[in-house]
Amino acid sequence: MPKEPKRKKTSTKLYTCHCAQKCGGIPRELSKRIYQQHAVFRQSETENQQEGEGGSATSGHIANPVQSTSEPPAETQERPPVSLFTPLVTSPNPSEAIPRTLTPVTSDQHLGHDADGSGVPEEADLGCLDDEWPENDDGGAYEQELEAIFQATQLDDLQIAVQFIKALQLASLDDKYNNMDSKWLHRLRNPPNQSFDVEKYPDLRLGLDTFLVSMKSSVDTYVTMREAILRRHPEDQIPSYDQMKRMITEITGVTSVVHPMCKNSCLAFTGPFSDLDKCPKCEEPKLCPLTKKPYQEFHTILLGPVLQALWREPSSARRFGYRRTMTRAIIDELEGNDGILSSYDDFFHANVKKGEIGDDDIVLMLSIDGAQLYAHKASDFWIYIWVIMDLAPDERYKKRHVLPGGFIPGPNKPKNIDSFLFLGLHHLCALQHEGLRIWDASTDRLFLSKLFLGLNTADGPGMAYLNGLVGHHGKYGCRLYCPVPGRHKPNGSHYYPALLKPNDYVMHGCDHGDLSHFEPTSPSSNHYLQNLRYLLESPNETQHKKRRLETGITKPTIFLGVASSCILGIPGCFGSDVMHLGSFNLADLLVSLWRGQLDNESTDPISAWPWAVLRGNTWEQHGKAVAEATPYLPGSFDRPPRNIADKINSGYKAWEWLLYLYGLAPPLLYGILPQPYYSHFCKSVRAMRIIQQHHIETTDLITAEHLLRSFAYEFETIYYERRVDRLHFCRQSIHALLRLAPEVTRLGPPICSSQWTMERTIGNLGEEIRQPSNPYANLSQRGLLRCQVNALTAMIPDLQHVPPALPRGGIDLGKGFALLRAQDRYDRAMRPCEARALAIYLQDLDGTVFKVTMEGDKKTIE
Repeated sequence: MPKEPKRKKTSTKLYTCHCAQKCGGIPRELSKRIYQQHAVFRQSETENQQEGEGGSATSGHIANPVQSTSEPPAETQERPPVSLFTPLVTSPNPSEAIPRTLTPVTSDQHLGHDADGSGVPEEADLGCLDDEWPENDDGGAYEQELEAIFQATQLDDLQIAVQFIKALQLASLDDKYNNMDSKWLHRLRNPPNQSFDVEKYPDLRLGLDTFLVSMKSSVDTYVTMREAILRRHPEDQIPSYDQMKRMITEITGVTSVVHPMCKNSCLAFTGPFSDLDKCPKCEEPKLCPLTKKPYQEFHTILLGPVLQALWREPSSARRFGYRRTMTRAIIDELEGNDGILSSYDDFFHANVKKGEIGDDDIVLMLSIDGAQLYAHKASDFWIYIWVIMDLAPDERYKKRHVLPGGFIPGPNKPKNIDSFLFLGLHHLCALQHEGLRIWDASTDRLFLSKLFLGLNTADGPGMAYLNGLVGHHGKYGCRLYCPVPGRHKPNGSHYYPALLKPNDYVMHGCDHGDLSHFEPTSPSSNHYLQNLRYLLESPNETQHKKRRLETGITKPTIFLGVASSCILGIPGCFGSDVMHLGSFNLADLLVSLWRGQLDNESTDPISAWPWAVLRGNTWEQHGKAVAEATPYLPGSFDRPPRNIADKINSGYKAWEWLLYLYGLAPPLLYGILPQPYYSHFCKSVRAMRIIQQHHIETTDLITAEHLLRSFAYEFETIYYERRVDRLHFCRQSIHALLRLAPEVTRLGPPICSSQWTMERTIGNLGEEIRQPSNPYANLSQRGLLRCQVNALTAMIPDLQHVPPALPRGGIDLGKGFALLRAQDRYDRAMRPCEARALAIYLQDLDGTVFKVTMEGDKKTIE
């Protein structure tokens, strides 16, 4: 990779801002773009001052900003991100801190010091991230550097990508790319300031109950139920199905914008493609010549109205207080424990210091994935969703809180996914620039919220779309943009991240020496930007391919258009994917090796593989042993693994792989998989059991980090053995293990940002398709309805059907125990243990002492 240079200083006209919300009331010199972004805060503060002069403000107005101190604070140097695994390295840019050793940080490294040495600013609110980390716009220098990089772009395709980014940088709710109807735009800027009382409209309430109950059925179900009710009560005025859908839209304010796209799914006619009449990829026209209507359209569900609806009910609004409460608790622990966290439970445990996130702001995660609607038919489609990180982990991943964001219809894979993401991101960026006005029903106040994009997640193929990198087959194929180069076989084009150099290996461009498995590496934002500049300066396609190989970048990611103060950073906002890594990826590699099913060359016969033991009858018996273990697995384990010998090629699920690899395989392979391969496998089991947890103790995390690094190193020494003909053993799934533990300290437990939520959303939306003749449009409508119903049930909690906590007839005994109703088909005598348990329970009810006596097979309770 090209060397990382120092950031050049650029001279430009600066503007002075003194808003209290962002600048603390202290005059600061900002770029023109950042100055314009702060205009809305200066305006709201002026309004508040005017209200204060005329009398006290009422509850329906914008909340007063934080009061600034009269004296400006002493200048402090921006602090690098803190990690349990990285000692502090003083650097003007947080991303330039390079980890070296496993040294715990001190409290001074976690918390900055003010004049009195307390570690917290005098006016700081311990629940507000704004007070803990300086603004990340660097006076506009970051945006200026991006502009200089983009000006060097040469090739047409790269210029298109840059145009999308620039459109996001200048996004506004008033520009030509915002397709919101004027009615909904006015409501977005002036949200309702009262809760919706459905009890005032009994006919509407009956219609809503009927509509929600019949959601998973056909339209005819609702129509039939409505007609039956009207026959009995003809005076009722229950809305029709179409009327009900329009009423739900009016109540929630949640709508979608529809835009034309290529009928072959190449791209969407948005952004720079808006004015085109035909697809530049396949030359197909945008409109049908007969109807003058688009051949195909796609839906984008705008995020702002959904978030506003979620705050319009007190209990729903209070759920957003989780982040503030958690942040306060984390900071208290850091202060009381010498700056070291005892555990990592959530995204905010790793990001309590990063970014500029205020109490009223909302942190989001975007997740995208593609799937096939039908197994034996070209039916590719893509979905992206929003996850609200401000909600508690036991709430945010549930169906009623996951928000579909957009649908990309098939039948083919998109060739320019930026064009499909553009509308949703444009809306997000416009709200970041202007602020999202929200009425908080729990406190009866109107406030301005900034949307912070914390994470972008996807599986391997999807991540290559998002981050603009080359993918797992490239020379720099790490999804986290790790600076570790790969190696390829003679006459091969696929690179493999083997850290140990093969014996007698001479290959131009990738015959570097051994790299350490035990020295951490860290992606750098400056490194990425320098390589991006080098790529964009490519004068022709030949040079572009060469520089793409050297940098690992194919194009600038569209997320560069998000303001630097509203995103975790590039490439820092792209996370790992522990779901696919821990199940499909590792299982495919290890089980294929043990079965002798992995590709081999003539110089490396499978008969020479001492680990290939799961073959023939041994494999069949192993599969039977897996299936026979089912009765011994707790019901809480959900779906037990099926016979792996019979079902491995019939859609073995990710959950089955997890239970197999980290539950059943260790005991069932004991005595079958020889040493040292068995002990080596057990290291990964121990480490992944830790990494997969929601609550990870710091001491366990250090153990997992050492085990994973040891596993990756030993994999190369006992399987790959520095042989060129085994270079393909070294997949990205092995290299990714080296980054799992450091990612916990950067983004929290990987399970918090995994693809489980996305996969489940695809599954339950796919189940709701009712029109096989037009599945894509139907899927989009079901996604819109999902968002509307989520908003509706948040506004009217009584509409939610809460299933009973216990089966019918069950009695809650407390402390996690329940007494279930009789289940036996015939009367039988209780076993002694059952009789004693019943006697103790009856005694606890009224204090009466019961005695269990035995007469033959008959037991008596006295």
